[in-house]
Order: sequence, then C-alpha cells, then structure tokens
Amino acid sequence: MYLTDYREHCLRDVITQLEPGLFKKVTGLSLKDFELLVSLNVFNGSVMNDAIFKFRSYEDSSLSYTGIDKHAEVDKYVGGFDTVITVSEFEEMR
Repeated sequence: MYLTDYREHCLRDVITQLEPGLFKKVTGLSLKDFELLVSLNVFNGSVMNDAIFKFRSYEDSSLSYTGIDKHAEVDKYVGGFDTVITVSEFEEMR
C-alpha cells in the first residue's frame, strides 16, 4: 500500500476509507474480505503495527543515505496498521 500518498494514516484507514479501490486492485480482495480476515485475526493489529514500524525504520535508514528524509516538517505522524503515532514516538522506538 505504499503506492498511496496517505502514509501518515494507519493502513487500516487507508484500506477501508481512503484508497479502497487501490486495495482491491492490488490484492483482489474486497473490503468485506479484508474485514473478515481482520475479524479472524489474520491481520493481528499489534503484530502488524510492529512489522510496519520496523519496516519503516529500515526504510528510513536506507533512504537517509540518499538524503531523503521521510519525516520532514510536513510529516508529523507515522501510521501503523491500526494506530498512528507521532514522529517523535516513532524515533523513540528506533
């Protein structure tokens, strides 16, 4: 879902509210399918948040070599799977 411009939102909101068409196009799953998988705990929120924040940490480290700062002044929040944290909270996690 990194094709979206809504990276400061939680992924669940991107999928269900902001870019449902993109989700369908990329995965072939409907929103009903997604909600079913969430209810069956296939997408465990705490595990997914941990994975997304770790991915972003590695991504930020690799992008910093090129001079790209993904948390410039415009990005005050970092979205996980079903939660949003501030950039300072994200930096503390790393």
